[in-house]
Amino acid sequence: MYQITTATPALPAETQQRLQVWGAAARDAMAPNTQRAYATDSRAFALWGAAQGIATLPASAETVAAFLRAESADGKAVATVRRRAATISRMHKAAGMVSPCDDELVRLALKGIARNRGTDQKQAAGLTERDTLTIRARMGDSVKDARDLALVLAGRDLLGRASELVALTVADITATDDGPLVKLRRTKTSTDSATYYMGRDAAQAVASWLTRASITQGPVFQSLTKGGRATGRAICTRDVRRILKAVAVTARLQHGASISGHSLRVGMAQDLVAANVDVASVMQAGGWATSRMVARYTQNLSASRGAVARFYNR
Repeated sequence: MYQITTATPALPAETQQRLQVWGAAARDAMAPNTQRAYATDSRAFALWGAAQGIATLPASAETVAAFLRAESADGKAVATVRRRAATISRMHKAAGMVSPCDDELVRLALKGIARNRGTDQKQAAGLTERDTLTIRARMGDSVKDARDLALVLAGRDLLGRASELVALTVADITATDDGPLVKLRRTKTSTDSATYYMGRDAAQAVASWLTRASITQGPVFQSLTKGGRATGRAICTRDVRRILKAVAVTARLQHGASISGHSLRVGMAQDLVAANVDVASVMQAGGWATSRMVARYTQNLSASRGAVARFYNR
């Protein structure tokens, strides 16, 4: 579990105990990326507070507002600054303290930062179905290539996050007459697993990879030795990003520089919307609780199919 860091020299024993209990509960309830974000944000706040000679737990609303403005001035994205505020709020609640982020001063500071900096976030490029055809055409026939192709195709069909794909095991895949069903734990939004469908091409790619790597149990996407043998250990989320960028470069995709661990998710969402799949179904396929991220992922597509575009293309 990544630890919350504070600039307070000594916390009361009761507060320390509350934080320890919270940390133990968070270890099971939160995704590793969320835990890592809390650790990163609390460390940044603690270092800033130490440099200013100011305690960060508890922190006043004035202190938090000043920190957030300093982070923005240092070039942090608006989304990062907002996440810092959310972490600070969670720190205080975990310690049984009132969150300073509920104060109007902090809210105004966040609004001011968003107004001055803008709120657009850099969007990961999507790996669409057309991209996968190019990738397959330019991919080799090694065991590594078999794994990487299976990762791309299965990751798209499952709209999988990197953390979800590395956690996928052979036991999570069940063959049916209609095609493979996959149990996936949407680690960012839910502690429960749900069942998702995987198409024929993805299923064949996964089966080919598992057969060639002699994998019958454990993680589906495993690291390889230099000789091309499966190690039995799952690849990590950084490996997913690295693999996707590598296949995009090999395929000479124009948007290869913007490929990230979210590109499989983004690309499939774009393809589903382009195929006129209703938003509710897209949300279910991706495990989204609201339509906000679907709209963000497909905003360029929506613009190209909007009223003005239809008018000129009539």
